[in-house]
Amino acid sequence: MITAVVVYLSSLTVLFLSSGIRACIPEVVLSKGRDPSERRQVAFFHLGILWLLNYTALVGAGAGSILAAGELSSYVAIPYWLTALILLLAAFILSVILPSLIARGNALRLLSILKVPYWLVSLPFRIPALLIFRNSREDNPDSADWLITPPDVIWLERRREKGDPGEFEKEQELMDSIIDFSDKIVREVMVPRIDIVCVEINSDLSKVVHELKKAGHSRIPVYEERIDDVRGVLYAKDILVLLSEENNNFELMSILRKPYFVPEYKRIDELLREFQANRIHMAIVVDEYGGTAGLVTIEDIMEEVFGEILDEYDKEALLVKKLDDGSYILDARIPIDDLNELLGTAFEDDGYESLGGMIYSQMGKIPRQQDAADLSGFRFTVEQVRAQRILYVRVEHLEDQGEEPD
Repeated sequence: MITAVVVYLSSLTVLFLSSGIRACIPEVVLSKGRDPSERRQVAFFHLGILWLLNYTALVGAGAGSILAAGELSSYVAIPYWLTALILLLAAFILSVILPSLIARGNALRLLSILKVPYWLVSLPFRIPALLIFRNSREDNPDSADWLITPPDVIWLERRREKGDPGEFEKEQELMDSIIDFSDKIVREVMVPRIDIVCVEINSDLSKVVHELKKAGHSRIPVYEERIDDVRGVLYAKDILVLLSEENNNFELMSILRKPYFVPEYKRIDELLREFQANRIHMAIVVDEYGGTAGLVTIEDIMEEVFGEILDEYDKEALLVKKLDDGSYILDARIPIDDLNELLGTAFEDDGYESLGGMIYSQMGKIPRQQDAADLSGFRFTVEQVRAQRILYVRVEHLEDQGEEPD
């Protein structure tokens, strides 16, 4: 009798512990103060431990319930099967549902209470979890989809109804960004070829310093003859060393760092792990023909989760400006998703990712200033063009002008 009760209660304790830690994971993943990729990787490892803990404790709870029911049936006038069912139901409520309810809104506090006993109980399971889930992680790169489950989403919606809408709107946006993170490819976040700040390998020191100052970047690519032939990456700190030494024999090639090349269709979560593993911050993006398609930095990737990150050298781009007549002046680089959100439209990013790309696709020619296209009840007028590139577009609602769309 005593053995059965000990097994049953011990299993309940472990289940409560593992369920409580598991319930804390979504809020920990969404919390501030640590790199999001690092949080996901840590959560993935602990989910492996919790998986092993849960199944071990479930077996113990089942065995303990059966043994205890057999002993109790001789003392109480309740059928054996009903006693076992009651014990299993009690185990589920006390060790699975209860910790999940406690964790809602108190995840970090609950985690601080459970972390020491969890660390002790999980010691025997750490090596098996590492061995089992290492291969799984390589086959299925870390995504946050399995960290934030449907019950977590329901909980957020309930909190939204009761709390500050603005606070939970930001929380939901952050959660959506993390969930979508693993679906994005480098092409969607890179700096396009035309916007890359770079220098030719035969440039003199004054030219290099001028470009670094003008761009305000700490790293820029260096090419030979044409930008498709990137020879290396120049670090501003390496130039500062040369300037401090007053070196008259300046050779740009001698201080270049080896460039890191990635295909434009690589997933950004994979690239982030490569950045971390290789301790680099920039990669040259190449297209299917081996030419330079763009450039991507670790900052570009992090902005996909946290939004635009502006430092002291960045100039905040004019992406949207609303005029007094209700029309908009839009930067042609505005993403299609943002355009749809602004206008309430449903344009598809079919082979293009920006407003400028959509206009090129619809017009079928190189547009000139004041060329216009009517789409989905809006008139898109090219306001400014530089060379063959659309810079700004005016967007007017056709109903405001009493016109019908073509």
